[in-house]
Amino acid sequence: MADLTHALLPRNSRASGFVRNAIKLLVTALVIAYVVHKLGWSNIVSTCRHINLLYAFCGLAACVISIVLGAFQWYLLLHRKDLRLSFSEAFELYYIGMFFNNIGTVAGDGIKVAYVKQRHGMGKIGFAATFLDRFAGLLALSVFAGAGCIILLHQGAFHNPTVLTIVRFTAALLVLFACMLAFLTMRRLRRSFFALVNKLRLPKREFINDLVAVTGLDINHLSLVITIGCLSLVIQSLRIATHLFSAAAFGILTAHNFVYFFIFIPLVALLMIVPLPFGIRETVGGHLFALTGIPNQAAFLMQFMASLIGVTGSLWGGFKFLVNIPRGVRQKK
Repeated sequence: MADLTHALLPRNSRASGFVRNAIKLLVTALVIAYVVHKLGWSNIVSTCRHINLLYAFCGLAACVISIVLGAFQWYLLLHRKDLRLSFSEAFELYYIGMFFNNIGTVAGDGIKVAYVKQRHGMGKIGFAATFLDRFAGLLALSVFAGAGCIILLHQGAFHNPTVLTIVRFTAALLVLFACMLAFLTMRRLRRSFFALVNKLRLPKREFINDLVAVTGLDINHLSLVITIGCLSLVIQSLRIATHLFSAAAFGILTAHNFVYFFIFIPLVALLMIVPLPFGIRETVGGHLFALTGIPNQAAFLMQFMASLIGVTGSLWGGFKFLVNIPRGVRQKK
């Protein structure tokens, strides 16, 4: 465990890391206090008494399956550059990363890259695989959000200014991700980027160019791109399903608000890029779903339940981190 601590936190940063985590825990406590004050403890208890545990269990099953498939996707991306981790090692590292992403105290993606860098000396490849994994997930979610907006258009819901703003933001996201996908898959665009970086003489330009080069894809990776695209759609549909089952557990899932899950979940997922304290994403999500007519207490509690399901589903990763350093990432002799 001491060796693991050294792998993740340099000596001169442990104190500042402790302070940051303490601040995040304080923010989490304040957010939970705010939610309890806003909703009222008696309303929270009354709402929770009617939870359908079968739907909650289905949400947990969807969450676990999505993590397993996500680990397989990350494993494929690592092997794209000949980083030959075994699937069991990639699975353990991915699970550990998911646990920390879900509790929001440490950047779980950073932990995975740190492990790969220390144990295999291939930090850039670890970063590239992790970046592509996250990008594929956000792109898939944006596709779902775009589909949800098309459904709203068909339903004639654009008279609502809030809905119109969300649709415009979703369209901007799709354009942004399409541009990023073009950059990642077109060598000509990357060569132009390299020329610009060299011309501007940016600091650490060689490092930047190497990182972009190892992240980029080309025609030889077409089958991999198709596989990752299909996997990401399945994985993200399961993560949306976790929220749908949470709503069903509270009895608030209807034909009217069903489509909003495909739009709001991607927006909330964007917040997961930053390791925010637990409670921030849930509060933002609660406010969004309350706009659809869902009662405040149910909207907020539904989001907290989905997050708790995520923590429960990835708890094995936290156990592996705390109790037993995974066999596949021990220091090589």
